[in-house]
Amino acid sequence: MSKKFSARHIALGGLIAAVYVVSTLINPLSFGEIQFRFSEILVLFCYYNPVFCIPMILGCFIANFIASPFGWIDMILGTAGTALAVFFMSKIKNIWISSLLPVITNAVMVGIMLTYFVGLPFPLWQNMAFVGLGQFVVITMLGVPLFKFVLEKNQSFMKLICANPPKID
Repeated sequence: MSKKFSARHIALGGLIAAVYVVSTLINPLSFGEIQFRFSEILVLFCYYNPVFCIPMILGCFIANFIASPFGWIDMILGTAGTALAVFFMSKIKNIWISSLLPVITNAVMVGIMLTYFVGLPFPLWQNMAFVGLGQFVVITMLGVPLFKFVLEKNQSFMKLICANPPKID
């Protein structure tokens, strides 16, 4: 995998960011204490190729900018949770462990946002648990099997995203 951005990376990154935004906007469960943001499956692209980290961060920011009922604080804390996760996801060699990073970072960041900035009447641990559970279901339970057992088997797909051969699991 080349660490340089090519025209292909830019085009695919734009597509991934756009799919993230649209799939977040059309899903009524994308925001709130209990959320199943199915667009979060796309963070797994960062595991395969770190050039997709910036598009994921941008897609999250745009989706939060357009539709978050929590305004600017979600643009900052929600996007920061994604940014932290995807940066480290691209460095871990096990997709199952890598998938837990956005679960943890978003549980913490969005949990803090919901508790201290939005003022939901639930304790921090409960907000973190619900956000983390949604992330775990979407990314680890649904996303990892999709990527690992379906998409990794498709050589054309792996070549398209300029991924290295699957990492050791």
